[in-house]
Amino acid sequence: MAKMAPKTTARSIPKSLAPVIEGLELRQPILVTKALLAEIIEEHGLRLRPEVVAHRLQKAGWLLSLRRKDAWEFAPASRAGPINSGDQFIELRAILKHRPSFPVAIAYESAAWMHNLARRSPDRDVIAIPKDRAIPKTLKSFRITRRWGKLDPVQISDLPTWRIETLIVLMAERPTAYKAWPSALEWLPDAAGGVGDDLLFEELTDRGRPVWVRTGYLIEAADNIELANKIYEHIAPLVKGPYYFGTRRRPGIHNKKWNVRDSSLLGRWKPGNQSWGEPR
Repeated sequence: MAKMAPKTTARSIPKSLAPVIEGLELRQPILVTKALLAEIIEEHGLRLRPEVVAHRLQKAGWLLSLRRKDAWEFAPASRAGPINSGDQFIELRAILKHRPSFPVAIAYESAAWMHNLARRSPDRDVIAIPKDRAIPKTLKSFRITRRWGKLDPVQISDLPTWRIETLIVLMAERPTAYKAWPSALEWLPDAAGGVGDDLLFEELTDRGRPVWVRTGYLIEAADNIELANKIYEHIAPLVKGPYYFGTRRRPGIHNKKWNVRDSSLLGRWKPGNQSWGEPR
């Protein structure tokens, strides 16, 4: 059966609002606020209130409602109707538009996707917010982690995103928090091969020995042997353990070098370097 094209709705352009719509089309903003509308209104010398303009543009299908107050998604003429962009981070963009210093970063599987490592975005996107910050109601549709990197996030598509070094260390810090290990095996070698040694060590600073061990194990599994050896030398000799990579309840492999019991990265080690069985 042929897939039906999405239904489009013709939108009117009220004469009094034509200059505002023209101004929005020229700017092509992802988000519109009353402040932006006020700026456009002033540029054209119009005697209109921004809140009234926003209401009328919503009714006409040029602005789409968001959960965040005083923020709308602009639906330009190129969409042939009041159709949203499909941007899964639009509510996050709205928060940052009004609170640019709010501490938040795209995390875990979503960060891997933003870095063009993972082939697809997760079914539910992940963001990180520090423990001491309240979670805005408009962001509760995201999966939220309270784990926070030591390195500042990088900006990707105007959104704060965990650095690859942060992603790898926090995957190793709590492997069960990462939900897509099978697909991670596809991109980890490229990611580990491109990390900055100094940045990775900075992200590891003041973290416990188990995090160092699991990070070294993960980096070595991803074939960056040189960096893995640097981590090993930094923490040698290994004491205590075993160090668990994943849940203790599932069968896993034992890596002798790192004394890691792994139930997440099964099959990544050469037969001579592993033994199967229930975690101890």
